[in-house]
Amino acid sequence: MSLRDDRSAAFGRYQIFPELRVLLRDGEKIDLGPRAFDVLWMLVEANGAVVGKDELIARVWGGAIVEENNLQAQMSAIRKALGTDRDMISTEFGKGYALSAGRQERSAPQPDFPHPVTSLVGRAGELDEIQRLVTERRFVTLTGPGGIGKTRLAIETGHQLRAAFADGVYMAEMAKIAESEQVPAAIEACLLLTQAQLRTKRLLLIVDNCEHLAEPIAAQVEALLNNAPRLHILVTAQEPLDAAGEHVYRLAPLSVPPADIQSADAALAHAAVRLFVERVAAGMHQFALDDALARDVGAICRQLDGMPLALELAAARVPVLGIAGVLAGLNDRFKLLTAGRRTALPRQRTLRATVDWSHNLLDEEERRLFRRLAVFAAGFTADAARHVGAPEHAESWDTIDVLSSLVAKSLLQPELSGPVPRYRLLETIRVYALEKLADSDEVAATAQRHAAFFAQLARQASDDWRLSYQADIDDIRAALDWAFSSDGDEQTGIDILTHSAPFWNQLSLHGECQRWLTLVLNGEGPAIAPRQEMALQVCYGTSLAWARGPVDETLKAWTRALDLAHQLSDLETQLQAHYGLWLYNLRCERYAESLAHANQLADLAGGAGDQEAFVVGQRLAGVAQLFMGQQDESRQQIEASLRWYEQGRPTQLSRFGMDQHAAALAYLARVLWFQGHAGEALEAAAAAVERARDIDHACSLCCALAEGWCLVHALHGDEVAVEQAAATLIRTAAKHGLGLWESYGDTFERWVEARRAGDADAAAAILERLIHSGAPPGLGD
Repeated sequence: MSLRDDRSAAFGRYQIFPELRVLLRDGEKIDLGPRAFDVLWMLVEANGAVVGKDELIARVWGGAIVEENNLQAQMSAIRKALGTDRDMISTEFGKGYALSAGRQERSAPQPDFPHPVTSLVGRAGELDEIQRLVTERRFVTLTGPGGIGKTRLAIETGHQLRAAFADGVYMAEMAKIAESEQVPAAIEACLLLTQAQLRTKRLLLIVDNCEHLAEPIAAQVEALLNNAPRLHILVTAQEPLDAAGEHVYRLAPLSVPPADIQSADAALAHAAVRLFVERVAAGMHQFALDDALARDVGAICRQLDGMPLALELAAARVPVLGIAGVLAGLNDRFKLLTAGRRTALPRQRTLRATVDWSHNLLDEEERRLFRRLAVFAAGFTADAARHVGAPEHAESWDTIDVLSSLVAKSLLQPELSGPVPRYRLLETIRVYALEKLADSDEVAATAQRHAAFFAQLARQASDDWRLSYQADIDDIRAALDWAFSSDGDEQTGIDILTHSAPFWNQLSLHGECQRWLTLVLNGEGPAIAPRQEMALQVCYGTSLAWARGPVDETLKAWTRALDLAHQLSDLETQLQAHYGLWLYNLRCERYAESLAHANQLADLAGGAGDQEAFVVGQRLAGVAQLFMGQQDESRQQIEASLRWYEQGRPTQLSRFGMDQHAAALAYLARVLWFQGHAGEALEAAAAAVERARDIDHACSLCCALAEGWCLVHALHGDEVAVEQAAATLIRTAAKHGLGLWESYGDTFERWVEARRAGDADAAAAILERLIHSGAPPGLGD
């Protein structure tokens, strides 16, 4: 506002002449009563300061005693005359009134900026980054799926940057704008500035919820930025506007805890949990997260992908359903999560409405690929998306174009950290897409293409599944589920299992593998070709060996595999079968037979020039000799194999079900202890565990802990070391279905309990059994 020497003043679109008692708006005269005019002039003269009620009454009414409601009537008349600019007059409760344009020294009034009543949780890092971007760049678009918290973060950014923008922070809400033609007027109404006035102002304009009118808003934003060099604009939308000068910030979901979370403190380290707990406590003040609830709350946050809107809707249900009830209800999340605020936009009152809004913005081709992608249980590549979701596309680039559009619209999350870009649907969005797929006539065809794709993937798999295909584990499972369902194709399932044997072994998923193979080999499905059966028997024998130990089925599987390998002249399977029969006989305490299979493996490998398999045979022979009491021979064989591992590199880290280097170190630790080299034994045991941890292989780690670390530390009398390692052994074995190693962990725990109970005889008997037997008590029963 500016005062002039001729006793007139300008504020915003208005000019007031006190001597002439004239008020103009955009050059047009506005009728205003005499006392209302005097009140307004006093507020103008105050230049934005608050003018007290008593002072106004005293001057305007000349000292006459009048009721305050007379002043209120004049204020109402002024606001009525100002019309859409009525908010320029602010009421300072208990004090008086002020002309806001004058106080803020702006040529136009700033509409009220939103003041959220809830705190912003878990976005401190993002808030800092966006503030920096908005300050450094003139045009920033904040993107992300519906319900991720873009508006809330933009509002907080506006509050934090008020000091940086001397001419104010403005917000234009576009969610209720339906037509392209309304866009310029809506933004201009928010700014309340002429083009000429805007040109010199340093201000921040936030344009919220723009995805449904991206093109006209982009045009308007470009025009504003070109006209006003000091203007900065922050846009929120589910996709970028693709306008000149745009810098895109993609907002990720809040962090969620892992599945094995154990305590409330650990859970609260994750922003999704903090938001959920805060919102629950707002509805039931006595609520507090404790360790007993941490796992279920973490599961809720994971299933809702850390999406703020979904978490808030779920929190609103807790006072009625409880934490367990909400978790169970997420199986039907779109019916559960309908408790949005009455004041929210219609598309934010239920979870379904939020996703509906996004889906309705897609064209038909995007919708078709979107619903088909729901068949993927986890992330997928563009190649997978094309084969499964877009078989009608002649070129891979056609699929990539649609994928790019779904990413831009925040319905797909890109994962670019690996060697090949992958994409995934957030779980809530995937559930929605599955509903759309179920409503179509494409379910069976899409599921068949999905299973066929992963059957082909298994056929072309590289030697190391962990490096190439570990991310596909959930989709391998989903393909098998479909293949062996009533509507599936069992032959496709058999094909997947036949070629994915390394997958199950390398990921130490022996228990799961055993369940699938039991279904196939003991079922009444289609006939299995000999070569397929041979591969399945190898996989079955391996999974049984580590999941259940030396049971009859283990012997049958390896014997059948060896017979088929001889018939088909398959050297690798012969080597694998001898390894399996070595282990079976070792666990059954048939050490001479075990040694015979080790020697047969070494002879076959030597004849074929397979040095890697040959040194495996040496290690196996050394272990059999250890239990036969031939310690010198055992050490010689094991150390010979270790010399090769120290110089060479295995082609597969778990070619025979575990890392042979770690296993050799573990058994060497035993030999060294019995030969009186306690210090070297402890060092070898530690090296075995370190090696197994380095390659991140569960079965190898269990072997290193059971056969090396726990035993030599028990012999050393270190109860604490044994107790800690046994807990890790049990936890790792249970997670991967490795019953053999879990039984070892239980045995070592019993040793610790016996020692602490002072039962020396029981503790000694347990150790005696472990030293002289190839299996812990009760294994294979």
